[in-house]
Amino acid sequence: MKSERLYVDNELVDIDELTKITLNFKSNLFRDVSRLTSNNTYTIKLPKTVRNQKILKHTDLVQSSSSFPYTMHKVRYFRNGIEVIKDGRLTVLQATEDAIEACIVWGLFSNFSDLMRAGTTLNQLESNDRILYKDSNEVVSYEDAVKANYFYAYYDVWAHEKKVVEAWEEGDRMIYPLDGRVEKRKNNFGGHRGGDEGISNLHPVVKASFILDLIKKNTGVRFSFCADAQKYIDTLIIPLINKKSNELTFDRKFKAELQPTTTSGLMTLKEREGNNIFSVPNGVGMIEAKSDADIIINVKGTWEFDITGLHPHTGTGRHWGEGDYYMIQFYFIKMIITRKNKEDKDESFVIGSAKDIDLVRVPRGYQGVCRYEIFGGGKVSVKAGDTIKFEWYHKGYNVLSSSSPNFLGGTIDISVLSGEEVPHNGYFPIANNLPKIKVIDFIKFLSVVTGTFPLQIAEDNIISFEPLSKVWENREEAKDWTEKVIAQSDENKPKRIDFKLSDYAQHNLYKWKADNTVGSYDGDLEIDNETLDAKKVVYEFPFAATDGNNVPMYTAPKEGKKEDKPSYKACKDRILRLEKGENGKAVAVFDINMQDILREKYRHIGESLQRAKVITEKIRISDIELLDYDETKPIYLAQYGNYYAITEIKADEAGFAEVTMFQLY
Repeated sequence: MKSERLYVDNELVDIDELTKITLNFKSNLFRDVSRLTSNNTYTIKLPKTVRNQKILKHTDLVQSSSSFPYTMHKVRYFRNGIEVIKDGRLTVLQATEDAIEACIVWGLFSNFSDLMRAGTTLNQLESNDRILYKDSNEVVSYEDAVKANYFYAYYDVWAHEKKVVEAWEEGDRMIYPLDGRVEKRKNNFGGHRGGDEGISNLHPVVKASFILDLIKKNTGVRFSFCADAQKYIDTLIIPLINKKSNELTFDRKFKAELQPTTTSGLMTLKEREGNNIFSVPNGVGMIEAKSDADIIINVKGTWEFDITGLHPHTGTGRHWGEGDYYMIQFYFIKMIITRKNKEDKDESFVIGSAKDIDLVRVPRGYQGVCRYEIFGGGKVSVKAGDTIKFEWYHKGYNVLSSSSPNFLGGTIDISVLSGEEVPHNGYFPIANNLPKIKVIDFIKFLSVVTGTFPLQIAEDNIISFEPLSKVWENREEAKDWTEKVIAQSDENKPKRIDFKLSDYAQHNLYKWKADNTVGSYDGDLEIDNETLDAKKVVYEFPFAATDGNNVPMYTAPKEGKKEDKPSYKACKDRILRLEKGENGKAVAVFDINMQDILREKYRHIGESLQRAKVITEKIRISDIELLDYDETKPIYLAQYGNYYAITEIKADEAGFAEVTMFQLY
């Protein structure tokens, strides 16, 4: 006797004899990466019982305002005590007169669904990781790079202008392997590049494996690649072509104290909280900017003077109101920004009131100390090398013989406003500058270049990738299904046989994103079958290829032009590989040739597709065998004397299945 239980959102639903649940297991082994699919069921008819109406939120009512039919719902399905579907998703298809019709997907889709629905891109992943970005950045050693998640590696950041050559030229150049030398060459624009002193305008690189870790932390889904594939992924690095700033770019506020003084002139400072943009050089009463930045600066202070022994100003009394008036020389703080570039104009700002002499009213007969609080602040712009100093200042000469004014002390608070780009000596936010590539597309790319495919049955929140060749390598572990086949006739022939896979054409192209690259690194998986379509783009990578190690982000100023800095323009996203240079430094190279990858990792699939035979048979299969289904293990059928990879299983409730199998060569 058959026993079935179906749970929707952890509630047991009613099923009857019309609720036929046909399970459809699918493998992605022979599917192109752009058409990954999940296991699913045929249409399931749920009876309109009171219990089901409550669980399904009266979906069949026109006046129902429930969102139930517009969302996916968690499903578990037990057959004969065996949990066949552990983490499925149910979708309502329609409501008819007799039933509410739905379908279930499970396997790969359960973990992919949220990512696909959200459309999350790599640069939307959240992380506090950052790296200091200087005017010139030192390339790390290869050993340090292997242990790090992001770092500086040597690659060419310059856009090289293509020259039109009319005269005949000839020659050659080695593009791989690169020698990895970091030469010390001087440019007359933007500094030097090369040598241990650092490389100008060099952006950090991020490991692909670190991005996989970020995806896991942000989404809860772990993509687990087989050992060889993971080893290759560990060498993949992505240059951060964008350099957008955010709250991670700058450290906390810069804070300093203005020290007390009784004499006019340059004031002394004491740093209380430093950051990466400002410093107070030892023994110098000024703040030096280490980077270009827009800042909000606020300065406060307190000063006092003593009117003991002074005579009130004549004319006080009823004419000017109650109290005594004293004519006082006023002091204030003068903030001076001295520009490093002499072509830029120095600026000065007032903290307090820039008065010369003013009347101070005190209670009649008061003799003693008068105290003032002064303040000033606002937005100013500084460039690297500019200095900010503060002077205790007054206009003209003292006109009264009062005691010297006494500055009691003050504070300086500087907040950095985030600009659009990371400045030198600012921090490069890692996640914020990752490529704007969907997480799913990034995973598909890794799958293609490693020659792996995702398994349908996996652990919770883990999607496992195995080599495309594994089903061939597992022939010794093949399951013998010879006796399970239900023969259609006395003839030794399958129920159906096809001679091609619809996913493929004669030329199956794997293309890099178009860019101004010289070499061709696309791949073409050729199938000698004239009945197929002539050509098909199987997959276009989210990255552009490049020659050698060139990531053209910066253009040198043209000769004769006034500017002395290179111009920056983000190019299309690139992905490179980490190698060790001759000097032991980390070197980024591009050697990801898809044709070579197809030749090496897609060999078995390519050979089998040349003489494709896809057979369909009716098979006896138990629920336990469905649960233990392993798409990396081939099937052996003695009646044909061949091994087969299962591509699809359509299993009914009666213990029979229609199985589609691809013949292995």
